[in-house]
Amino acid sequence: MDRRTEAALAGPLETNGSLPLRVAVYSRITEAIRNGSLPVASLLPSESELGTAMGVSRTVVREALMLLEEDRFVRSRRGIGRFVADRMPHLGLQRIRPIEDLLGETGPAVLVRRTQNALQSESPAFTADAIGIRTEEPSWFLESVISRDGAPIALIQEHVPAGRLSGLGEAAVAAVAAVSEGSERSALAALIAVLGPTFGPGETDLTLGVPGATRGKLLGLPASSPVLILTQTLELRGQPFYLSKALINTDFVQLTISHAAQS
Repeated sequence: MDRRTEAALAGPLETNGSLPLRVAVYSRITEAIRNGSLPVASLLPSESELGTAMGVSRTVVREALMLLEEDRFVRSRRGIGRFVADRMPHLGLQRIRPIEDLLGETGPAVLVRRTQNALQSESPAFTADAIGIRTEEPSWFLESVISRDGAPIALIQEHVPAGRLSGLGEAAVAAVAAVSEGSERSALAALIAVLGPTFGPGETDLTLGVPGATRGKLLGLPASSPVLILTQTLELRGQPFYLSKALINTDFVQLTISHAAQS
């Protein structure tokens, strides 16, 4: 086991009476996978090495690894060992999170690169309706390319009503207006950092489409290539406030949506 992996896995596990050790081990390993300490497709340390690093028995490690295989974070090769999966599962849409957080669950860390950041004096009808303003009212438009290991995997376009944003104070306006190229943050992430987790409720629609020439160029795709489109609308303090449309290259991102049982 190399030093980086050992450092990511070692240390006391955070447990309490209601959290089984196997779940704590599962969480420690998934965190190491998501932050790149255990790279995609890499060979996992042996059960003994994992147990020693985390101070638990091989039985506990084996149970955690079984859960990791069931959830498709880990795969086995007979006679060789266990490997981190080539693609990470679950792009979870059940909670409101910035696009970089969602895509960060599907593999190594992602980078957000701003391509447009403009205050529009008027708003297109579709945008105005979604964020609860009239077409003659101004709105912010932000566009960002999201990449992993230098390759673009998604494009997101975000819209926020300018007047309502101004009413939230200078820090909120700066969170959007000051987002510059190389900021490594979407507008939603910047706003959450200032306002806290106050967004919602909201809706996310999933459709299949094509990027077209302009957006395809940013994604490195032909204009007619299929992409997954996530359109998200969110409220803030009981009013429509945020619209985004994310085009995702499914060659790089695996999407799984989980549904809770009805109550």
